[in-house]
Amino acid sequence: MSCGSDTQYLVQHGVPRIVDHMLRQMLQEKPDDPLKFMKEYTEKQLRASENGGSVGANQAGGGLQRTLSFSRPSHFRPALVHIMTDPQFNKGTAFSEKERDQLGLQGLLPYQVEDLPRQVERCEQQLRSFGKPLEKFTYLTTLKETNQTLFYSLLLKNLEECLPLIYTPTVGEACLKFDGIYSHPQGMYINSKHRGRIADILDNWVSEVDIIVVTDGSRILGLGDLGANGMGIPVGKLALYVVAAGFHPARTLPVHIDTGTGNKRYLEEDPLYLGERRPRMPDEEYDSLLDEFLVAVKAKWPECLLQFEDFSQPHCFTL
Repeated sequence: MSCGSDTQYLVQHGVPRIVDHMLRQMLQEKPDDPLKFMKEYTEKQLRASENGGSVGANQAGGGLQRTLSFSRPSHFRPALVHIMTDPQFNKGTAFSEKERDQLGLQGLLPYQVEDLPRQVERCEQQLRSFGKPLEKFTYLTTLKETNQTLFYSLLLKNLEECLPLIYTPTVGEACLKFDGIYSHPQGMYINSKHRGRIADILDNWVSEVDIIVVTDGSRILGLGDLGANGMGIPVGKLALYVVAAGFHPARTLPVHIDTGTGNKRYLEEDPLYLGERRPRMPDEEYDSLLDEFLVAVKAKWPECLLQFEDFSQPHCFTL
C-alpha cells in the first residue's frame, strides 16, 4: 500500500479529528509503511491520553487552530478508521489476497475473493427477494452506506428496475417515512443553531464537492411540507446525477436547510421526527440563514454547481 492517494480512503465526513490529523500528517510525510505509521501514531496518542495530555492539530481544516482533547475514561481506546467502514473504498469480498494482507483484512472476510459482477449478481438476488418498493429502497440505501461501488454498479446494470426505487415514485413514500427508516447520516444538515458559523460547519465536510442539491423540505413533490424528512430528495437526486450524468459520488453533497416546518404532525405528533420542532422561520430570519449558507458555499467550493430542490413559493422565486 502506498501513501498519498491510497490513504485518502480514510478521509471522509464523520472522521474523528484525531484520525483526521493523523491522516494529514501521513499525506505530508508519505511514510513507506502507512500501517506502521498509524500504529505508532495511535500509541503516541494513547500515551498522551494516559498522561492527561493533548495534541494540537494546527494543520487541520485549512490552517485553523484546533486543539484535540484526550480527556477520556481510562478504558477508552481510540480505534483507527477501517477501510471496510468507508463506503467509498470498501470492496467487501472483492479485496484481493494481497490487499487483505496489506490492509489488515485477513480473517475479517470469507475465503472467496469475488469479482464485481459476482457481487452484483448476489445483490440482484437480494434486491428481488423484497416484495415492496419501500423495502427495496431501504435495501439499496443500506448497500450505498456500505459499498458505493457495488451500489452504483447494481444501478447501472439495472437502471429500468432501480431508478423508480431510488427516486420517484418510491422516494415519496420514503420521505413520508424518512424518520422511521433513518439509519445513517447522508449529507449535511444546517439549522438555526448554526447561524453565524455556517462556514465553520461546512469545514466538517472534508471532501471536495462538485455538486450540491439543497432543500428546505417545504414542498416535497406533491406531498407538501415534510421538513427534515425531505432530505430523501437531495440524496435520491444526486444518485441519479451519478448514474446518468457521470458525477463522482464522492464529490456530491446533499443538504437540508432546517427552517422549521408547518406540518402539525412533525411539530406535535411524531416522536421520531429528526428536524427542528418549530414553525417555519419568518422571511427575514429565513433569508439571512440562506444568504449565509450561500456565501459559505461560494467561499469553500467556488466552482460547485448548486441546485435548489423542492422549495415552496414564494421562496423558490426569491432564490
